[in-house]
Amino acid sequence: MAPYTEESISPQTPQVHTRMVDFRPFRAVRYASTAGAPADLICPPFDVISPAQERALVARNAHNMVKLELTEAPGEAPAERYAGAAAAFREWQAAGILQRDATPAYYLLRQRFSSGGREWERAGIFGALGLEQPGTGVLVHEDTAAGAKADRLALMRVAHANFSPLMMLYRDPSGRIADIRARAVEREPAVDFETGDGERYTLWPLTDADGVDAIGAGLRSQPVYIADGHHRYETALAYEREAGGPPSAASHYVLTCLIDFDDPGLLIMPYYRVVHGLAAAQLDELRALLARYFAAAPVTMGGTNEAAPAILDRAVSEAAQGQVALGVVEPGKAPVILTPASGEVPVPDPGAGAEEQARAVEAFVLQEMLFRPVMGERVAEHVAYVHDGAQALDMVARGEGQIAFFIKGVPAPAFEAIVGAGIRLPRKSTFFHPKLPSGLVINPLDGDL
Repeated sequence: MAPYTEESISPQTPQVHTRMVDFRPFRAVRYASTAGAPADLICPPFDVISPAQERALVARNAHNMVKLELTEAPGEAPAERYAGAAAAFREWQAAGILQRDATPAYYLLRQRFSSGGREWERAGIFGALGLEQPGTGVLVHEDTAAGAKADRLALMRVAHANFSPLMMLYRDPSGRIADIRARAVEREPAVDFETGDGERYTLWPLTDADGVDAIGAGLRSQPVYIADGHHRYETALAYEREAGGPPSAASHYVLTCLIDFDDPGLLIMPYYRVVHGLAAAQLDELRALLARYFAAAPVTMGGTNEAAPAILDRAVSEAAQGQVALGVVEPGKAPVILTPASGEVPVPDPGAGAEEQARAVEAFVLQEMLFRPVMGERVAEHVAYVHDGAQALDMVARGEGQIAFFIKGVPAPAFEAIVGAGIRLPRKSTFFHPKLPSGLVINPLDGDL
């Protein structure tokens, strides 16, 4: 039997890129300079904030963005939780802690950070993106779950604002947008600060007519790709349907940060898969499939100052040159690298069609050749997705996980080809590192942009 079904790989929606992307400047609400140190005011996006981290952020500054952003609520949350965030948003504006800019602007972001022992720099453009059904101007790469959307919609209904930006990708074939940015960042920034974890954020509002017009025009003839924020995009669509309003209404737009596909700081990292809760027979079946498709080679874990997750990541990356490669860790066993021993395992080919490229993404190989044959439609019950390699190893060491799979990130060209063809990747196939913080700019949804 073929390892992939036609349904698992075929495009979800025909991709005819005829609708123009509508990306506009807006009047952001931002923290006043008197609100405190910017590093003490921003917070991570809602879906990665733990309760302990929320308490620590509020302890740093009582007006930290987490009071508005809130952590993701598991299950149904009390309405008072969202009402409290909305009340704080109104009160902070009335008190001058948050202030709205007088002139619509794009906000140019420079984000500096460390990863893998290197220093990186990534550029972004904050703006308001016109909402439309996914599949024409706005392309998606994964399906969503209902819980997170209900949580975010409950907050938007009472706060009438986007607190957390979506991350999307675009192309700048003419270089015009890059030229505008290069000139704009020579000016004095509005915000420039470092955080305690070594990241640095610099923000420039762009209001001059030539620059604003050129950015808007440069994006109209191409699609944009959701990198991070599928749940928030679908939530914004639901809010738009409820709010209505004239075409100029802010409810027809969503706060978005655009990043160039060719940005050297665009890091697409993996989510690791940790299998848990399988019956003994299922676990044996999974191991049999691994032995059928792959050959194992040991990973040398000693003789280096690198941490174990970094060693495994590097070993997977080195083995995955021109082929699928998996790092596998089981309790009480030495880690191994698996490489194809069967012609049934797809071979990555950057020149192939989108469907062929999708089949060779490790997340697809795991899901369609290994997980579904063993778990059927219950994959979500038996696979945990973590973006921290140390956490994946710890789950196995504690017996919480039966097998951890280390994989490489999806290359940007493959991501563009696959998603551009309307093919959705398996859940948690990409982790765009680092995530964008909440609190640099807020997009109010009352009235016009």
